[in-house]
Amino acid sequence: MRLTLSVLCISFLSFNLSAQELVDGRWVDNSLQFKVLEQLVISKGEIYICLSDSSGEVCIENLVSGFELKVYDAKDKLLWEGIASGRRKGVKLPQAFPQARYFTLKAFKPWVVNKSTGNKIHQAKALQLKYTLP
Repeated sequence: MRLTLSVLCISFLSFNLSAQELVDGRWVDNSLQFKVLEQLVISKGEIYICLSDSSGEVCIENLVSGFELKVYDAKDKLLWEGIASGRRKGVKLPQAFPQARYFTLKAFKPWVVNKSTGNKIHQAKALQLKYTLP
């Protein structure tokens, strides 16, 4: 049983790390994206996000990226903008925005940081997301 569990853990870890490649002495993974876990922009002024792989099914807990957050109304008028370190999943806006229709996230740099090792994992361009509110 213990051996089976060990083999499953090793297989899972190798599967998750397979997207990272060492290119010219730096780690590269172009399959990363922002994932919205929950958004309460209209009612509470809160957004919960994480970084995930391209499947978007699982958050990769040890990756962080600072980002810029902008909230817009239906006429593309900027309602609020701010920055976040990405170290926490939640972002608390100064107020609820009932008129909001979408928000955007854009990473400051074209890399994320592995909190466990401190290594940068580069992407071809900075991560971005446009999320339309329901």
